[in-house]
Amino acid sequence: MVHERAIALAALESFPVEVRRITRAAQSFNTIYRVETLGGTYALRVGPALQIHAAGTAAAEAEWQRALVADGFAVPDVVLTREGEPVVTVEGRTCVLFTWIHGRSMRTRLGPSRARTLGRLMARLHDHPGRRDVDVLHADKVLYWLLPDRLGDVPEHGKVLAEARDSVQALIDELWTGREPQVVHGDLTAANVIEAPGPVPIDFQDLVIGLPEQDISFTLASFGRRDDRDAMAEAFRTGYAEVRAWPEMPETTLRGLIVARGLHQLNLSLATAEGPLPQDYLDYHGARAKTWLNS
Repeated sequence: MVHERAIALAALESFPVEVRRITRAAQSFNTIYRVETLGGTYALRVGPALQIHAAGTAAAEAEWQRALVADGFAVPDVVLTREGEPVVTVEGRTCVLFTWIHGRSMRTRLGPSRARTLGRLMARLHDHPGRRDVDVLHADKVLYWLLPDRLGDVPEHGKVLAEARDSVQALIDELWTGREPQVVHGDLTAANVIEAPGPVPIDFQDLVIGLPEQDISFTLASFGRRDDRDAMAEAFRTGYAEVRAWPEMPETTLRGLIVARGLHQLNLSLATAEGPLPQDYLDYHGARAKTWLNS
């Protein structure tokens, strides 16, 4: 982490801020540093060495967020460098500086009422998408990150996971036929919403060109292991419909898209994990894939 901190400090030299203190605030796929300056508090995101997004993703992310801010949305603003750029690259690591959002994660008190709020928030974003002519990935594949397909390598479940991948790919192909996709958040889960006190979406890094149905399925998939997942899904749908019409699609299509999301996230874990994944996690996805194929 010492080396990563040095990368963060080097990146901050490009921004028009006077740094007083930086502390590591979060660590997952990216590392987030809390940056305290003479003029306020910021969040510096230091990306990993592994690049799973398209080269233009950070610039597209910044453009969309700045456009949302200009339209009055409560989202973190992107701080440009002294040269007017939204991204700094240090030793191959992409670094972006955001305004800090004071509040707490929605996931700490997540329940149906907050799932309804999450639905309204997603619908508002779907009504204000970013530009389509940007260099980001297209979610027209089950596995759209820039990663190898590892699903077939899972002991005991590889065959059924690969078959489920092909099955839901056919569903996605049909869904995309004749449609005009748009920029969607790509990961609007409770973990990526700050209550400040109103809901503030963060972490637009996973934005993709996709369909609203897919974005919806990404969120619903995040409820998958909860005992109250059905109530959460219904509340989310209610909130969404309060802002814009819920997309017309068969229930089978939505279930298939949720399965696709699970496979997508599983493959990300398989490709990036430093050791074996928990067996119960693999069994969960294997069972979901088998249930889908037998439905």
